[in-house]
Amino acid sequence: MSRSSYGYVGRRSGGSAWQWVIIGLVLGFGCSVILVLGALAAGFLAVDTNALANLPSPTPQILIITATPEPVTPSPTADAATATPTQGIVLEVQPPTATPTINPTFLTLQPTNPPTALGITGQNTTGDGSTAPDLTASGSGMDAVRGQASETVAIEGGTFTMGTNVSEVAQAVRECLAGYGGEAGNCQPEYGEDSAPEHQVTVSAFRMERTEVSYAQYLAFLNAMGPGSHRNGCGGFACIQTRNDSETSNVQFDSQTYSVLFAINDYPMTNVTWYGANAYCSAVGRRLPTEAEWERAARGTDARVFPWGNTWDPLRASTRRPAEGEPEKETVFSFSDGASPYGVLNMAGNVAEWVSDWYDARFYGRAEATVPDPQGPLSGTTKVVRGGSWDSVPFFSRAPHRQDRDPLQPTAWIGFRCVEDLGAAGAAGTSPLGAAQTFTQSDLLLPQTPSPGAADEEVIDSAPTLPPAQPTQAPVGNPTVAPTLAPG
Repeated sequence: MSRSSYGYVGRRSGGSAWQWVIIGLVLGFGCSVILVLGALAAGFLAVDTNALANLPSPTPQILIITATPEPVTPSPTADAATATPTQGIVLEVQPPTATPTINPTFLTLQPTNPPTALGITGQNTTGDGSTAPDLTASGSGMDAVRGQASETVAIEGGTFTMGTNVSEVAQAVRECLAGYGGEAGNCQPEYGEDSAPEHQVTVSAFRMERTEVSYAQYLAFLNAMGPGSHRNGCGGFACIQTRNDSETSNVQFDSQTYSVLFAINDYPMTNVTWYGANAYCSAVGRRLPTEAEWERAARGTDARVFPWGNTWDPLRASTRRPAEGEPEKETVFSFSDGASPYGVLNMAGNVAEWVSDWYDARFYGRAEATVPDPQGPLSGTTKVVRGGSWDSVPFFSRAPHRQDRDPLQPTAWIGFRCVEDLGAAGAAGTSPLGAAQTFTQSDLLLPQTPSPGAADEEVIDSAPTLPPAQPTQAPVGNPTVAPTLAPG
């Protein structure tokens, strides 16, 4: 009995031990959970929510809103209008909208003519740190320049025939190839096609300088502007080339003063840019002539080919086919017998002359060419040059002939003259700006001495740079009407 009792007790004690272990674990875990929950409730224990958020979970994450500051770099979707700018922010540039802010029609209609005024009042245009004077003010240094400006003569307004025709161009080419009594020139019919067709143009009355602007007159203007002004003092552009810039220039610049040899003071100013010519005219209260005004002054009312008539005469102009000797530039007072019907000198030969118009080889065939007081195309890349020069054959000195040149490419064969509105003229028949300077007949017949350095100047026969349209008007005869006013 006793053995069986011991045996039973022993089996019960050994089999129930694991049960007590499990019960202890459950009670211990339960107590731990109760302690943790109690600590959390009492605030003695905190849970790291960031660590919990980073734990992988198949269930959606819970967004926890806190009072922490916003990130320094805004997200791409942030509202740029409300974002607080901070250092290091990279701003995104928005692409342009499909709707333009400016009507492109207005852009295409805007003229690109350069400024007609000097545009240097109170501004540094000399490039040496100095401030350019107000050239429009009395006592600014330009008063003396205005006093030296050329005498002007009245050009009557009215309607005249501008341009040329097939018959006249063909005759001019034949004369050129025949050599004008000497060596034949390089002339072709297409060189004259941009001067066609003939068309009727009406211009208002105006006054034109009797002579081309001389070295003495232009250098007075440059010296009034100050040292270095030739570089960018003409509306922000270069005015002229000096001897330092081109071997064909006669202008010396010693860093302080502009000058030429005294013997050529009365020769026409050359190596001047279009902007330099335009600035001078503005400074003396005048302007460059339009192409229509220039042709009116050269041809009068009878559409003559040359200022004196319809037949070439080497005694009336300086071209590459002189009456004798070598081609040379002459004084602005020379060739009084070759004056235009209004008494304007050297409108054929000597130096070609800048006018205000942009160049377009087909402009004469457009409606804009026939409006009153035409101003030429609204834009372009080259400017019109008129009158031919000592450096070209007479074909290029015909009054209707057109040439063109880059306005910033001066040359030894281009000069200019100015015009003014008729209302600015005095009752005595001369410009008040030039009233102090009058020319006598002996002045107009000065000895025609060669220009020093002329042999060094370039030789160019200029032709249109664009293929112009064929003339559309039938040929007409060439009248031979004598000048209505005595030359000079």
